[in-house]
Amino acid sequence: MASFDDSGAPRDGASSSAAPSYAYPFSVAPMMGVTDRHWRWMARQMSRKTLLYTEMVVDSALNHNAHNLGGTQFLGHDACEAPVAVQLGGNDARALGDAAALCVDYFGDSCVEINLNCGCPSNVVAARNEFGARLMLDPEKVRGIVHELIRRCPSTPVTVKHRLGTDLSGSDYATTLAFVRASRAAGCRHFVLHAREAVLDKKFSTQQNRTIPPLKPDVAHMLARDLPDCTFAMNGMLRSLEDCAAHLSEWKGLPPVHSAMVGRAAWYQPWDLLATADTALYGAASDPAASRRDVLEAYLDYADERHAALDVAEDCLYRPLFYLFGGEQNSKKFRVRLADEVTRRARRTNRGRDAAAAAELPPPSDVVRDALAAGDLSAAAMDRRPGESAEPQGRPRRVDEPD
Repeated sequence: MASFDDSGAPRDGASSSAAPSYAYPFSVAPMMGVTDRHWRWMARQMSRKTLLYTEMVVDSALNHNAHNLGGTQFLGHDACEAPVAVQLGGNDARALGDAAALCVDYFGDSCVEINLNCGCPSNVVAARNEFGARLMLDPEKVRGIVHELIRRCPSTPVTVKHRLGTDLSGSDYATTLAFVRASRAAGCRHFVLHAREAVLDKKFSTQQNRTIPPLKPDVAHMLARDLPDCTFAMNGMLRSLEDCAAHLSEWKGLPPVHSAMVGRAAWYQPWDLLATADTALYGAASDPAASRRDVLEAYLDYADERHAALDVAEDCLYRPLFYLFGGEQNSKKFRVRLADEVTRRARRTNRGRDAAAAAELPPPSDVVRDALAAGDLSAAAMDRRPGESAEPQGRPRRVDEPD
């Protein structure tokens, strides 16, 4: 049996009695304005097994709206979205514990993890509200939060998403390891590492934080080597399933990580990332969608059904489709046409507040079909099967830019 010191780290020469396993080798990162209930529903038509994260939900928002958790802005979901990881933001252990208990109770078995956000560097999150990446400045505080989350949700794994460190705390390996050890001492056994430093300077944008600090993927593998009783997911500039698979194998003489997490690539090219994930990374016998057309038709039925019950502006129903045809000829033309029509509808209905005007408009499926026709997307693009390549479109597009 392995022996541990007071920090929760293995003593020199100690080893884990059994290598840990992690059920989800592939996941999609929590992204504000992207991974809401509607995007997750569409994603699930392409992959049944990929772990999907919610958008980050702030603890106080849940606790103050405990009577309306089913709202789109909170924990609204469909059972078919499982497995789902709920990401929480906050810095108060008791409030986060209350919110986590609400999540587990409301999601039931669909929620397979509660994830604590210790990596978001945005000014609103980290500077104004002092959580997200700001928490990396105080590993002992995070240890207390993790302890409370586990105490309140003993049957649901508690995980932590974090960066290498920050420009204020440092981001060398010793800093990262010390942060992970603190949460590990509280009982956390799975960590998601966005392998970049978080720059907390208010002049540094969230997009800059996703692209400018150097990516150091080796660190995730070093953590897997040095903390063998934990599991680790690598996040950062993974653009394809091939990129993900590379980290799920030995990496530069270091052991593999246990999971790969994609972010913006899943938003800009969901078909390429998700349509073959089940067979490529989960070993499934087949993938759920035969073609993009199947995904589109299923989603349009869903959108028409959900439209009458929307509790927010209807543009949330159209956003998941913006990049379904990413990489195909005329995909931008389709997206622009759809976005323009959604904007016009919003003006006519005062963003959904004019119920009488909204009732006179055609259903979402008609709007999307009109945009498809105007966008002149080819039958080949519509009927693209999992794993089939789109026609070349010139230079490769960066993951952080639209096509």
